[in-house]
Amino acid sequence: MTVFLNNFLIALPLFALVGLGYLFASLRLVTPEIGKALSKFAFTVAIPTLLFRLMSNITQLPAPKLGVPFAFFGSCILVYFFGRILAKKLCHLTTDEQTVFGMATVFSNNVQLGVPISIALLSPASMPALAVIFALNAFLMWTFATVQIEFSRSRSPSLSRTIYQGTMRSLRNPIVIGIILGLLWSLTGLEMPVPLEKTVDLMANAASPVALFAVGVGLTQYKLRSHFETTGLITVLKLGVQPVVVFLLGHLMGLTGPELQAVCLLGCLPVGVNVYIMAQEFNVLQGPTANSLLLTTILAAVTLPAVLSLLGLL
Repeated sequence: MTVFLNNFLIALPLFALVGLGYLFASLRLVTPEIGKALSKFAFTVAIPTLLFRLMSNITQLPAPKLGVPFAFFGSCILVYFFGRILAKKLCHLTTDEQTVFGMATVFSNNVQLGVPISIALLSPASMPALAVIFALNAFLMWTFATVQIEFSRSRSPSLSRTIYQGTMRSLRNPIVIGIILGLLWSLTGLEMPVPLEKTVDLMANAASPVALFAVGVGLTQYKLRSHFETTGLITVLKLGVQPVVVFLLGHLMGLTGPELQAVCLLGCLPVGVNVYIMAQEFNVLQGPTANSLLLTTILAAVTLPAVLSLLGLL
């Protein structure tokens, strides 16, 4: 209980910033447009700068084991297909709906919540493992979901075209750009000039509060309405099942210490907003994904430190 309480108190200020964003937006002191602008700033400028700073010394740390992406994305594949089966049997969803449902059970809010929480709770030694997952996540998830939807709609999917488009989208992603530039700087072995270092620090320090506040503002756009059975099932799979699966796979892959902490923490995160964007793009299951985005973010304030404490990772 003491371990959980300590971890909960460490994570609480981060989720409190989310709550403040929600409160300010609910009181109409901040408009949704401001929230979108803050989110855009965090995603395109502040968080990439933060990742650049963290990656700029990455060559001084050991390279992550190959088991890191296999453990994390392996858990995504297993929970995704298990979720599809449950969605069909219990919720009687169509094939397209099963695809979006499955993505909701594994597509985490890795950027806006994952980056700040990882930095607050984990040591710098976890950064190589986190960087691998951050760089691959959007590309693999979007490509996988798109292929699934194309097959289910009886098109003639071009796997090569889908992978190419996914790769180009990933290379234009500011998060990936920040990681790559930081890695390149680290490889030079150069010291950053003091004025540049201070500028980077100022921008990077803004990333966490701005991103978390923006998440809270954005949550006011979603309301818990109907589809409670589907929403509840997504929530259990995302916050309960995936963390356990990634923990077990991590052990099978021989991960320990910071690497195991990194993959498990990311597995504990709530549903990412990309799933709702996916639901809108494919025009299926928009209600349950909006519900699960709101509900899992609220519950993660307790479940994330609780699960990591129970697994002995913090």
